[in-house]
Amino acid sequence: MKRRFLIALFGAGCLAAQSMNLAGQPPVASLPKTDLKGKIVRIQTGHGMGMPFLEVDTGQEQIKVWLGSMRYLMEKNFNPKAGEQISVHGYKSNAEIIAIRVVVEGKTELRLRDEKGWPLWRGPHGPRHSEKH
Repeated sequence: MKRRFLIALFGAGCLAAQSMNLAGQPPVASLPKTDLKGKIVRIQTGHGMGMPFLEVDTGQEQIKVWLGSMRYLMEKNFNPKAGEQISVHGYKSNAEIIAIRVVVEGKTELRLRDEKGWPLWRGPHGPRHSEKH
């Protein structure tokens, strides 16, 4: 009985370590970073939508760019428009980008994640956020 308990405890510890990432980074930080430039085709937001996204036409393909929480975007007065030029630095996940930083029309810059990949909308005291401000 004691052996089963120890095996279960070890397995749970391994799963917890994987999800928390012992290096102090969120899981998204293990994805490759990428940059893209293009034109905003569509802005997808909605009431109660936790994570809005943009569709960006690069000239070769349309890519979905995930932003941050709607509350954070509103606090930062981030209000992109379809047709505007955008450059995005972020993590590539399949045919989508999880934005770290976006620049609209070469002048409006919005940072969404810190250098470790933690979402800035969680603030310096958010869950598992290790960056000191």
